[in-house]
Amino acid sequence: MSNVYTRDSDIERLHPLFREKIRQLFAAFLLDNLPFRAFECFRSPQRQDWLYQQGRTRPGAIVTYARAWESYHQYGLAVDFVLYEQGRWSWDTSGERAQWWRRLHELGRASGLEPLSFEKPHLQVAGLTVASLSVGTLPDGGDDSWADTLEAAAASWAGQPASPPFQLPTSRPPLDA
Repeated sequence: MSNVYTRDSDIERLHPLFREKIRQLFAAFLLDNLPFRAFECFRSPQRQDWLYQQGRTRPGAIVTYARAWESYHQYGLAVDFVLYEQGRWSWDTSGERAQWWRRLHELGRASGLEPLSFEKPHLQVAGLTVASLSVGTLPDGGDDSWADTLEAAAASWAGQPASPPFQLPTSRPPLDA
């Protein structure tokens, strides 16, 4: 990701086990004829902080309650799904679309994900806590793509709170001394 403030919809930077669940959801969306797409996947701590400031120190409505490193997005463990119809993003929850959002949550739960009651687009890996993630306790099964993303995010972050003390998995052989 070249700009830490840019929305990232690339599922390849997500945790690989979560990435597979997202692929299953995409298949389910096709079967159910649901026009959801991944709007935002991995989110840098800088972007999270910038979004947190909206409605507080920047103009606009509040869009998140999570500061940097307090969202599953910073760990590659959350995705925001948004309707994509006729070439446009839509957060419309009225009429027939209300059922589509309920179905998104049903499909997510069936895949081992949990929605947030206050944020319809958001699905995250179930059974984790921000408290454990923020001290560096990460799910097993990570790969280089995911580890590289977390490593780069931690290295680029100079704000508060400090980035977690990650012990990232890698399949790369160690460098010779």
